[in-house]
Amino acid sequence: MAGLLKESMRIKMYMEGTVNGHYFKCEGEGDGNPFTGTQSMRIHVTEGAPLPFAFDILAPCCEYGSRTFVHHTAEIPDFFKQSFPEGFTWERTTTYEDGGILTAHQDTSLEGNCLIYKVKVLGTNFPADGPVMKNKSGGWEPCTEVVYPENGVLCGRNVMALKVGDRRLICHLYTSYRSKKAVRALTMPGFHFTDIRLQMPRKKKDEYFELYEASVARYSDLPEKAN
Repeated sequence: MAGLLKESMRIKMYMEGTVNGHYFKCEGEGDGNPFTGTQSMRIHVTEGAPLPFAFDILAPCCEYGSRTFVHHTAEIPDFFKQSFPEGFTWERTTTYEDGGILTAHQDTSLEGNCLIYKVKVLGTNFPADGPVMKNKSGGWEPCTEVVYPENGVLCGRNVMALKVGDRRLICHLYTSYRSKKAVRALTMPGFHFTDIRLQMPRKKKDEYFELYEASVARYSDLPEKAN
């Protein structure tokens, strides 16, 4: 429940996985305000550094995976905050237009004033001469996730654009969010949108990265036609 969450919450993240067969581990620490929808994270690669691929493909598993820090307007039930103290999980498949695929599973739990994230990722089929494996990407454009409930699961569908020089590499994201609480204990939100701006203000030698995200959940601003 939202009462367990404070205006300032800490974050700890533990990530491991492979991308095109390269094994790595990352650890992150950060903080944010769950009620204003802003968060920051500082991430170190603890194994497998320097990464031989663009960290940009992992960034959405960190911040865009940190769904407690989404500002929900008053009329939208907050699925994620309702899920505490038990927490929630999500699974995501990201398909890039050049054939690369990234799958991820994340577990979110709460320990005192700290949110704990455990993330496992698997990246396959990224072209050796593509921008991901050549580390030629330059961050993400802002995007909007379409969110809706289905059989007790919150589904997210998104199209993201990775900046590559003067062009964009497009990818499609399919996410399933599952509360650890029984569905009957939740008030599920209706169809809505989540606007996301994910940035990387700083990185160092492909082994240290700083991320910032702002996100807000909203209904459509467009009025319905009167009868």
